[in-house]
Amino acid sequence: MPDNEVPEARSDEVEFVLSWRADSRGRLTGHLEARNVCRHRVRLSGKPGLEPLGINDKPLGAACLVTLEMRVPGFVELAPGERARAPVGWAGWDGPPAGGTVIINWSGGAAKVPSDGPRQPESRGPVTNLSTSWFERAE
Repeated sequence: MPDNEVPEARSDEVEFVLSWRADSRGRLTGHLEARNVCRHRVRLSGKPGLEPLGINDKPLGAACLVTLEMRVPGFVELAPGERARAPVGWAGWDGPPAGGTVIINWSGGAAKVPSDGPRQPESRGPVTNLSTSWFERAE
């Protein structure tokens, strides 16, 4: 890696907070916040993935949709202490109860994160209705 290239954030270099709120239709919307907790710049590339866990701490099988719209650059770089946010949504759920914990996946690793807010949507729906978007630097 060239000296001027910023490395992809590893699991021990970034801290995540996932916040949900229910809308009037019973769907969940919110944001995933990432904060650089290491001593050097890091990169978060692409869109994060979400994998909700059940009350038994096993994956629920709710697929996270990844749309393919182009973005240049397809990453955000964070200096130590800087934060970025990605919008997230969960339109409905027909499966077993969610436990309030989600696995966050990104190109540099994965992290198990408790969510703030409702554990699952009240709205009923298919298992392919989780969505995320690009990280943007948070002010």
